[in-house]
Amino acid sequence: MASSLLLLGITGDMAFAAGCLLQALRRHSPGLAADIRVYTDDALPESDAALLRGLGADLVRYAPPDCALDPAALKLFSHMCLARLEAFRLLDRYRSVVWLDVDTAIQDDISELFNWGPLSMALEDPHFTDAGTSRAGINIRGEVPGFDAAAPNYNSGVLALNGDLPDAAGMYRQCMEMLRAYGPQLKYPDQAVLNLLMQALLRDKPELARVLPHDRFNAHPRNPASLRAAVMHAFGAYKLWDDGLTRCAFPEWQRDYLRWLSSGGSPWQGQVDNAEFLEGGPFFMLRRLFDSAEAAQEVLERQQDELERERALRVKLERIVAVMEQKNFDSRPGQDR
Repeated sequence: MASSLLLLGITGDMAFAAGCLLQALRRHSPGLAADIRVYTDDALPESDAALLRGLGADLVRYAPPDCALDPAALKLFSHMCLARLEAFRLLDRYRSVVWLDVDTAIQDDISELFNWGPLSMALEDPHFTDAGTSRAGINIRGEVPGFDAAAPNYNSGVLALNGDLPDAAGMYRQCMEMLRAYGPQLKYPDQAVLNLLMQALLRDKPELARVLPHDRFNAHPRNPASLRAAVMHAFGAYKLWDDGLTRCAFPEWQRDYLRWLSSGGSPWQGQVDNAEFLEGGPFFMLRRLFDSAEAAQEVLERQQDELERERALRVKLERIVAVMEQKNFDSRPGQDR
């Protein structure tokens, strides 16, 4: 058994995302001696399971904890989001454990991630918002005694732990207790609980918490650094699989997706926005953007010409009105001639 473990979690319809990630892992980290575990559910097709095993993954059915969570959160993420918390329990078998969300793209060697810890997450990439500022709040509704619900958010899409974390099993139990105590208040259950844990460590045992550099290991697509980041994370509304523009911006993921499909893997079953940009790849996307800009420029020029005609007409009308007003004034009785 390897001393390191890469941990993923998918529902049965997301095998393609894990397949793309593992293809990139093999390409960029060929020397990584780590086991790979993919938590999944009963809906994973056997044909996709075979492809994932061929990429080195050990598939394990995930049994979620018994806790009441916000129904809206479960609809958005499913219980599979909690699978990352198993990383704490697996530290009794591995020296280091790294969790990656499958809406990430590996673009460089990630071996260094396995040297982080004892508990490491990145602050949410400030480029996620249009304003380019970090979003306040750790995705908890209301107050949690002893914690700051408005503190900057740590993104749980990339999580690194190692054996220097004392009583990891106890921390897992602590996470479960917080889930049961505050479940309905948690907008993003796993992320909120891990933020509470991170806050506690930074307050009481700061030597156990290290902050990952988001520019390298958790860069949002809006971040210019995402093009050179080891891990790009498309958290938020636009994913690599459901938006053609995002795919064109990261063609390496698109190639892995096409390889997955050519191997017989199941495709993304949902809608793809901006699908027309996928017809010819990134250059075609640029061509369409240039065409749109050129068409917009032509419309602007026509509007400017029309505006100039309207201005000239207005000046002419103003002159006519001025002459008429002067004649009316001159024709009034009693005016000196």
